[in-house]
Amino acid sequence: MDSHIKRYAGTVRKSSDENEKAIKLLYYNRLYKKVVGTLREELELYARTLYLLNKSNAERDVLLNDFIQNRQWENENRKRLTDREMLDCKSDITGFGWEKISYKFACCFIHLSILHNWDEEDITVIVDTEEKREIVKYINHYHCAALNSQSSFKYYEIFTRCF
Repeated sequence: MDSHIKRYAGTVRKSSDENEKAIKLLYYNRLYKKVVGTLREELELYARTLYLLNKSNAERDVLLNDFIQNRQWENENRKRLTDREMLDCKSDITGFGWEKISYKFACCFIHLSILHNWDEEDITVIVDTEEKREIVKYINHYHCAALNSQSSFKYYEIFTRCF
């Protein structure tokens, strides 16, 4: 099973490296909606990996085998395991606070919504005050930004502080 872990980790690492390159290119070309979509992909890698780490060895072996065989991961009901289920799992590693909020927000950039018009609309209104506070706290801590609860999504307020 060690070879499965190595293959999984290598795939995640390669995908994450590609996401990093894509984010820089997209950002440089001012394709901010696509930047957020790529960040959502990165968050999915994180959620899957944490989900794996919170499973028993036997459960982890099944999931890794399914990964290697290119099969969908299944939940306890033998149905496709969703990103939402992975984010909702109880974790000993993290509380899945900012992750859930960020994932929900980023999904709005994947599925057609008013957020696709982010440069003309105030899209921050869809995030409630507590959710926005959690996102701002995370970005400020990990990306040395100086955002506050009044910060908007405009590229000059968020993206220039994060990249």
